[in-house]
Amino acid sequence: ESGEIPESEFAKITPKTKIVAVTQVSNVLGTTNPIKKIAEIAHKNGAVIVVDGAQSSPHIKVDVQALDADFFAMSSHKLCGPMGIGALYGKINLLENMPPFLRGGEMIEYVTETEATWAEVPHKFEAGTVSAGDAAGFAAAVKYIQSVGIENISKHDNLLAVKLIEGLKKIPHVSIVGNKDGNKRCGIVTFTVDGVHPHDIATLLSDEKIAIRAGHHCAQPLGAYLGVPATARASLYFYNTEEEIDFFLSKVAKLREWSGYKD
Repeated sequence: ESGEIPESEFAKITPKTKIVAVTQVSNVLGTTNPIKKIAEIAHKNGAVIVVDGAQSSPHIKVDVQALDADFFAMSSHKLCGPMGIGALYGKINLLENMPPFLRGGEMIEYVTETEATWAEVPHKFEAGTVSAGDAAGFAAAVKYIQSVGIENISKHDNLLAVKLIEGLKKIPHVSIVGNKDGNKRCGIVTFTVDGVHPHDIATLLSDEKIAIRAGHHCAQPLGAYLGVPATARASLYFYNTEEEIDFFLSKVAKLREWSGYKD
């Protein structure tokens, strides 16, 4: 109901567990998972924890050392940067002991016909010609987000999410998926409208110059568990305004009428 992982689920991490892979913030529910606690349980059982931070890094302050994450992945495009590039943090002892999974230029220190030694981290994981332009754009985007201030972004995200959720609650036939507290959504508000497919919701709103995401959001097992194969998702960020929320709500209220319903 709240979109949170019950503590009983943590018992599934046992000494047989090798890797615990978990998202810090769900891109469907907006829920922030207790990474530090999960990491502690994983490490007690000798497991490595891999954290998906694509949705968290643009919205909340992230300290990979405080979380004790072994690996932490993030994406450029969610941080207002170029598509097709991201970053992976890893603890140095793990990275040094891992073999490279891609072979190519720049990732070797010395090579013969029969053997090779790898370059130092991170170069041994960056085979071939790097996408230098995207990397420069990614760095510029991160600096820009830092100039806005992640604390300011979090506060604004919550303000807008609260306003949006409270407004959606007043519209008949609209169901909010996940926690109904806007302060626990990281600006992600996912919903359905009775009788209107999420893809139709997205198309109708697009005609009104509103951009949302619709579908299973790369999380089909979650959708199957919740009994909603597809949902509509509004993703709020620091560039959105309260006036835009009012405009959005006024259009959502008309979705069923535009779809041929009389109520």
